[in-house]
Amino acid sequence: MLDKNSPTPLYQQILKELKAQLKAGKYRPGQRMPSEAELMRAYGVSRMTVRLAIDGLEKQGYVTKVQGRGTFVRKRKIVQELSAISSWSENLRTQGLQVESRLLKKAEIAADEDAAEKLEVPAGTPLYYIERLKLVDGEPLGWGRIWVKKSQFPALIEQEEIVDSVYTVLEGRYGAELARATEVVEAMVATRELAARLSIAVGAPLLKVTRVTYDANDMPLEISRIISRADRYAYKMALAGRRGQKPR
Repeated sequence: MLDKNSPTPLYQQILKELKAQLKAGKYRPGQRMPSEAELMRAYGVSRMTVRLAIDGLEKQGYVTKVQGRGTFVRKRKIVQELSAISSWSENLRTQGLQVESRLLKKAEIAADEDAAEKLEVPAGTPLYYIERLKLVDGEPLGWGRIWVKKSQFPALIEQEEIVDSVYTVLEGRYGAELARATEVVEAMVATRELAARLSIAVGAPLLKVTRVTYDANDMPLEISRIISRADRYAYKMALAGRRGQKPR
């Protein structure tokens, strides 16, 4: 209910209430929102007040307006904070999402030059390679690959738990300590192969994140590379302040 005696503008009250309804699942992605006339009647406010509220929803990414058709609920972007080491699945589950991993491939391979450099081993060193498709609410959103040294994690690919979480297996079964990691985030577009995997159009925007994780002795433990749909996934970073910096 609106409080017309509140110092908070009516459109902001409506915006807050509509956001709460969206988060509670009253309106599902792709569903048409009530029209301006319907909202005017429901809240007893002017068309301008309703438009300001809807404009606010659109700016915050909750809805999209389609000329001549109305306002529709958008699929919200999933945001991962780059402040701690967590797996793709772990991060999404903390946001209340239903996450599924499908194992596409597991194999023993020889380290190519790129993997050898990142893991600090000679080229040709035996590695384990794990490839999985990541789904959220049944929709494919990411394609992930992991490389680790076979000598460090013997029989890793025989563990059933790697389908859901490789990190849980590394820590629980092998006692690995994931002390720090470096990540490189790159933009790319979907090739025909990636488009087929992720059920998107060829040329659609993607985010590629390459992580190298290190132990407490600063030795590399694993390489992970995940390619996610840029329309559904984003990364958030916390940056430190500029103490002691002179203004420029």
